[in-house]
Amino acid sequence: MIQKNIGQERRSRRKPIRKGADLALQDLDERLAVVRDRVRGVAFGYHNGFYLFGRPGTSKTHSVRTTLAELGTPHHYHLGHLTPMGLFDLLLEQHDRVIVLDDVSAIFEQPVALQILLAALGNQPEGAGGRVVEYRRRGLVDTVQFSGGIICISNLELHPTPLLQAIKSRIPYLKYDPSDEQLAALMRSIAEKGWPAKSQRMTPKECREVAEFLIAESKRLGCRLDLRLLVDKAFPDYLQHRGGDTEAHWQDLVIATLEEQLVELRHTPKAYAGSRNDRKRSEQQVVQELLTAHSTPQARLAAWQERTGKSPRAFYRRLEEIGLNTL
Repeated sequence: MIQKNIGQERRSRRKPIRKGADLALQDLDERLAVVRDRVRGVAFGYHNGFYLFGRPGTSKTHSVRTTLAELGTPHHYHLGHLTPMGLFDLLLEQHDRVIVLDDVSAIFEQPVALQILLAALGNQPEGAGGRVVEYRRRGLVDTVQFSGGIICISNLELHPTPLLQAIKSRIPYLKYDPSDEQLAALMRSIAEKGWPAKSQRMTPKECREVAEFLIAESKRLGCRLDLRLLVDKAFPDYLQHRGGDTEAHWQDLVIATLEEQLVELRHTPKAYAGSRNDRKRSEQQVVQELLTAHSTPQARLAAWQERTGKSPRAFYRRLEEIGLNTL
């Protein structure tokens, strides 16, 4: 009841609806409020875990990590590849902390790893202590009492298999996919504060110039906005140019980055070198990107064939695998 009253009070305090960038930023903050509340839910022990997914470059990882930092919650951040044994060892080492697993989608294709996650995310009878997680190796059974939480961050939605459905049934599950208008508003908001970078600093005016150029060029080239392109690439390009350490203008460097993004999108290797599961996962991600980037079935299928060289039938198979049956 207390939480409900707080929610009602929040709604009553909302500022009057405004137009344009202010409204886009307000809508984005309301979306992020749900993300932050889900992170708080794990940090405070209301939930054992949280699965957050959506396209890259939308501040998912930043939102999770800054929320945990602001709460002062002891946590461990892991990025990249993780084996089932590595996952168990991580639970053992961080048994009473929040563990953030970022971009480790491969573990969701490994039955052993999924069984470990299910045990770590399950519930024990009241007063039983932590969740018991077992791992059998070399004829021995290792056990850990895990009392922490697990936050998973991914670009991909979980596929509808029995084990993955069991994961989804245990923890909150959220798709975070802000619009380009909302990301543009966030970029402008970041620019208004200036940008620190080691011993150098960009003024708000300089940041606004870079942000507006990136937004305009992304729109011109048909690239979706990516927050990392601004803070990790465009701002450093500007600083390098300002310091006299480039031959090209900073705008040319930004355009080169965007054009490289287009090359990657339009020329995905047809003979992908990874395993069959890797190829399938890559193609499923392409389908998700095309659903967002194009509004008609014809445009999506045309883009699919251009990027993969595969038939519409293959597109529909991948579409069904991610839980959708129609364009």
